[in-house]
Amino acid sequence: MSEFLLIHYKPGHHSNMQYWALGADQHASITLGHGNMTELKSIARGKKVTVLIDAHYTTLASVNVPSKNRNKQMQAVPFAMEDNLAEDIDDTYFALGKSEDHTVPVIAIKRSLLEQTLDIFRQQQIHVDAITADSVAIPGSNAQWCVLLDEDSALIKTGPSQAHCCDRENLPIILQALLEQSEPQPDAITYYYKADDVVAATMLNDIDITIESQTYQNHALEIFVTNLKEVQSLNLLQGEFAAKRESNTWIKPWKSVAFVSAIWIAFELTHAAIIATQLEEKNLQLTRQIEKEFKRAIPEARKMTNMRKRVERRLDELKTGGSGKSNTGFLQILSKVTPVLSSNNKLDINAAVYKSNYVDLDLTAKSLDDIEKTKQQLANIPGIKTVLSTTVEKDSVKGRLRLEAKG
Repeated sequence: MSEFLLIHYKPGHHSNMQYWALGADQHASITLGHGNMTELKSIARGKKVTVLIDAHYTTLASVNVPSKNRNKQMQAVPFAMEDNLAEDIDDTYFALGKSEDHTVPVIAIKRSLLEQTLDIFRQQQIHVDAITADSVAIPGSNAQWCVLLDEDSALIKTGPSQAHCCDRENLPIILQALLEQSEPQPDAITYYYKADDVVAATMLNDIDITIESQTYQNHALEIFVTNLKEVQSLNLLQGEFAAKRESNTWIKPWKSVAFVSAIWIAFELTHAAIIATQLEEKNLQLTRQIEKEFKRAIPEARKMTNMRKRVERRLDELKTGGSGKSNTGFLQILSKVTPVLSSNNKLDINAAVYKSNYVDLDLTAKSLDDIEKTKQQLANIPGIKTVLSTTVEKDSVKGRLRLEAKG
């Protein structure tokens, strides 16, 4: 695991930059110190560098955005924070954290300041992996506020992503005003200050909230370093400012292989997509054909659901005539009369209608005798009852022959 370097950066103070380096076990591996950019260049080599910008130069807030869409959030956040910014929103860069319940944590900074900061470290060949406000690296919740006091300023954390900063001497006034505006008020306030700061120890005595005092020995970095996990949640280096490391030299010979492999994978994926599209189209065609045949079999059907079971049920109904008796079904009647009807070439069957346990046949013949003979033949079939009605026309005879199952 690589080492980590944490830098507390106050714009304009390049010659006196506090830093803290962490080893692979995430415990301090060198002492707290300060130095100029040139000295930091050698210290930063091979380490994962995190820069904490002084909170006076950033704005940390929670913004209510109804949409969960990231693009829509990015469009809405600048206008939602416009009244809280000193700069015009067009000159401000916004970085968004992970939203929860339509609340989006946001850190805002003047765009030119972020660009200048990155350029300063880039000139010293210091690759920065993360940049955020120092207020992100202190604890704080709605129920447990946090105050961090140093030699000339104070940070007030009133929520996971809500922070304020002020001059040291104004801390009691600003904190009291924030408490009066808060509903509900926090249960307690964690108060960090330097161990030998006698004035700081009594500065919040008049605040009517439980104060839990904790001290650090040398610099606020001792507090920041214990909350590094929170830094990545609001890293300014995202989107257009996303951090990029140069490729290692041993990777370069493999770039051409990776490029060819990528082309081959893209070809395979394209081919698979084409096959999938063709299969999908074929599936749609078969589905349309099935629905068409289903409508022919069951014209009264309104929904194309459970088609197989419904067709099987209809077939069972045709077999039993809907009554549960196998000898009265449509197919049973036809099986008995088909030999007589199929062998008679003097009749034309125009239509057949099945209802309940009988079949009505519309017949046409040249003579009444042809229909009568057929009727008599059918009447001699066991289990079949026949009823005939006829109409004599000029050149033909039309008849309605009812074939009814007995029993």
